[in-house]
Amino acid sequence: MRDQQGVEVRQEHLDLFMELLANDNSVDPALLLDAMLARHLDPEMVACGYVGAAARSLGDSWAADTMSFVDVTIRSERLQGVVRRVDEVLMASAQPTGPSALILVAEAEQHTLGAFVLALQLRLAGFSAVVRIAPVAADLTVLLGANRFDLALVSIGCSAGLDSGIGLVRTLRLLSRGEMRIYVGGAVPLSDEKLLSVTGADRALRDVSALLTDFGATVAEPALDRLEKRGERVGSRSSLKGDHGDT
Repeated sequence: MRDQQGVEVRQEHLDLFMELLANDNSVDPALLLDAMLARHLDPEMVACGYVGAAARSLGDSWAADTMSFVDVTIRSERLQGVVRRVDEVLMASAQPTGPSALILVAEAEQHTLGAFVLALQLRLAGFSAVVRIAPVAADLTVLLGANRFDLALVSIGCSAGLDSGIGLVRTLRLLSRGEMRIYVGGAVPLSDEKLLSVTGADRALRDVSALLTDFGATVAEPALDRLEKRGERVGSRSSLKGDHGDT
């Protein structure tokens, strides 16, 4: 099968990944990654491919009432730990050379895993990326006053978050004085045309590859690939640390 970004996901590997997520002895994301690395899966493949497939499987189980909300939440947190672990290594091993991106998640979003996967995908393509969850105007004023961003992505996960997303786009317009390109997207059930109309963003975004095309970037193997070739591990053998706040 292929995930939403076109990454090939093998069912046998996904089944193992789901088993590991359910195992309380595998709460350390480094151990989860080591188990997948043993199957010759690159860490970025795990974080950008298998994490998304696992999240959709958890959502399907919740919708089918075959998994409790507690189990879905715990396993989603473990998925986010995997993404952050890979992100830590990437941040420590490579300096971004591309555009800077600000990723904002609107209010009412129940799960924020997608925003952190998106940040990792952008970093693999050479971008710098900062994620903020449901920020207020005062927070954005401080952030944009101290940093320059080439683009912003506002994620709206549901209809209940639409007003929040509209407010975020307006605040970004005001604070950036129109110098920042603003994308809007997410699972909100609106067509791209309607979403652009109500938010006033520059472009609706449903696929990270479209954004990379806009900026002439391609997803890299680079930093993580170099680590593997030098024999460094992103699993339990690595002692690299990162700043979780700006993942």
